[in-house]
Amino acid sequence: MKKIVKIGLMFSILLNILGNFSAGFVSAQESERDTLYIGATNTISGLNPLNSSDVVAQWVERFMYPSLMDQIAPGEFQANIADITTEDNLTYTIKIGDDVNWSDGQPVTADDIAYNISLIADPHFETHAASYITAIAGLNDSGKLDEGAELTGLTIVDDKTLTITLKEAADPAYVKENIGFKLLIAPKHMIEVEDIYNLGSSKFATEPSVFAGPYKFVKYENGAYVQLEANENYFRGEPKIKNVYIQFMDSTAIVTALQAGTLDMSAGGGIGLIPITDINALRQNESLFVEANPGTSGQFMHINNEVFTDENFRKALLTAINRDRLVTDLLMGEGEVIASTLTSMNQYKDSDLAPAEYDPEAAKALLEESGFDTSQEIVLSVPTGNVTRMTAANLIEQDLEAIGLNIRQETADFATHLAKVNSGDYHLAMIGLAFNVDPDQSSYWSVESLNYANINDEHLESLIAEGRALTSFDERYPVYQEFQAYFQDKAFVAPLYADYQFTIKTKKLDGGIKPFWHGSLYDIEQWTIAE
Repeated sequence: MKKIVKIGLMFSILLNILGNFSAGFVSAQESERDTLYIGATNTISGLNPLNSSDVVAQWVERFMYPSLMDQIAPGEFQANIADITTEDNLTYTIKIGDDVNWSDGQPVTADDIAYNISLIADPHFETHAASYITAIAGLNDSGKLDEGAELTGLTIVDDKTLTITLKEAADPAYVKENIGFKLLIAPKHMIEVEDIYNLGSSKFATEPSVFAGPYKFVKYENGAYVQLEANENYFRGEPKIKNVYIQFMDSTAIVTALQAGTLDMSAGGGIGLIPITDINALRQNESLFVEANPGTSGQFMHINNEVFTDENFRKALLTAINRDRLVTDLLMGEGEVIASTLTSMNQYKDSDLAPAEYDPEAAKALLEESGFDTSQEIVLSVPTGNVTRMTAANLIEQDLEAIGLNIRQETADFATHLAKVNSGDYHLAMIGLAFNVDPDQSSYWSVESLNYANINDEHLESLIAEGRALTSFDERYPVYQEFQAYFQDKAFVAPLYADYQFTIKTKKLDGGIKPFWHGSLYDIEQWTIAE
C-alpha cells in the first residue's frame, strides 16, 4: 500500500514538473508577439527601389532591399551588406560580406551592385537615384552616361569586391551616405529578365519576390497597407518579429489606433506625423513611449519656377506667409522656421541667416513690382493625410489672399499629388522633404534631379557642384553658407517649418524609431514586442 502511495506521489510530482515546464515553454513562446503594426500617413507610389521618389516608399523598401552601409547616427556609418573604404578620397573599395545572400539563396555579388549602378546611369532608364551616383567618373552631372560614354569609374575586382573611382576626391561621408546608405540594392537576376524601360509596371516592382533585407514582401493592398514577413535567410539572422503590417491612414486615425493599442508605433519622420494637438494626450497614455527630437525633414511650399519666373513675385509669396504663426500655433513651439534648406540639426546650417521676415506690406509692393495679374487664379496643391500640413495650407491661403492673390486649394491623395508635381502640372504645392546629413541637396534642386520646383539657375548649379567636390567641413562650409543665402534671396521655394520628429510607440516594443530617423531600421532584426 505504501509503495502505491509513493508511486502515486512520485507520479504527481512528475506531472507537476512537466506541467511547470510546459507552462514555462508556452509562456516563453507567447511572451513575444510575432506581428508589428506600424502607422504611416502617406501611401506609397510603388515598390520599385530604383525609382521611388517618395519617402514612404523608400522607407518601406528599406525593410526589403539592403543598403551597402548603415547610418546609425548623423554622419556615423557601419557596414551593412558591405563596407566602403578609401585611402585617397578618390578611389573607394566596396567589399561585400561573404555570408550575404538573396532570399532565394543566390549570393549577393559585386556584379549585383555594378548592375544597379550601371542601370541607374543608363540615360534612358527612369530613376530617382541618379543624384546619388553623380560623383562617379564617366557620368555627367545628372548621374547619367552621355550617349556613347563608358562608366569608367566602376571596376569589378572579384565576386565580392568592386571599386568606384570618382571624378575628383570627395568627402568620405558624402560617398558613404549617398552610395553607401541611400542607394538600395536590388537583385540583378530578377531585374534583367524584365523590360527595364518599363520596370515600374513589371512583376519585379508590383510583386517583388527576392530580397536581401530583413523582410520579404507579401502583399500590398492599394492605399491600405503593405504586409511583410521575416526573411529567414537574412545574413544577420531571421528577425524576431515575424510579420509587419505598415498601415496607411491619416494622422487622426493613427492617434486613435495608438490609444486603442491596435497600432504598435508610428512610422515617424515625415511619413508618420502626429498632430501636435494630440502629442500631450499621447504622452499621458501610460502604455505609450513618446519622445521629441530635432529632425532633418522640412516642409516647403514649392513654387513652380517655370510658371512663376519673376523673382519679385516669388519673394512676395515668401514674405506674405506668417511662418512664425505656423510654428507657434500649429506646432505649439515643437519645431522651427526654416530660413533656407537646412534644419538646425545640420552642422552646415548658417545660424546667422535669419528667415525672411513676414511683411505683408512689402509683399504687396513686390507683387505690384512683378506686374502679376492678381485676377489670375493660383492653385495651391495639398496632399491629404498630414493634418498639420493641411491646416498650414489653410493659413497660407489666407496670407496670400490678404495681399490680393486669388488662391484656390486643390487636394489629392499623396501619390496623385506627387505625380502631378513631378510632371510639373501645378502652381504652388505643399511638399515635405527628407534631407541627408550631408549638405549636398542636388537630388532636390539640381536641374537634372527630381527638381520639383523646376529651378534652372546657373549659379545655384555651380554652388552645388563646388560643395560636392570639396572634402572637408572647413572647405565646404563657406560654399553652403553662400548656397543658403542665395537660395533664400531668389525665393526658389518658400521654406516653411521643420517640425520635431516624434518617436511614438507602445512600451511593449523593444526597438522602434531612433532619434536619427533615417537610420532607425538598422537593427530591426533584433526588435521584439511583448504580448
